[in-house]
Amino acid sequence: MEKSREGKFLKMLGATGTRQILEFLGEQDTARYTQMEEFLNTHTLNKRLRQLLVFGLVRHHLERAETRKEWYELTEKGREVLQHLQALVELIAESS
Repeated sequence: MEKSREGKFLKMLGATGTRQILEFLGEQDTARYTQMEEFLNTHTLNKRLRQLLVFGLVRHHLERAETRKEWYELTEKGREVLQHLQALVELIAESS
């Protein structure tokens, strides 16, 4: 990963809502946008989901049948990043 992309990735990981979205999707497997609106405002949620999609951590699904179905889920890469992020948080908590 090039340096500017690495910097953007690390900044995104520390940004408001990123960890919440990753953990929520990790626990739920899949989630609708409206479910995530319960813990993040619309602006932050939109921005964070776009960033997570760009880095390949989240997958967006959209089905257009009689009723529109839309949901998000973690990719394998997203699951790995979540595991590492949780390990880092745990490491910091232990050293406090």
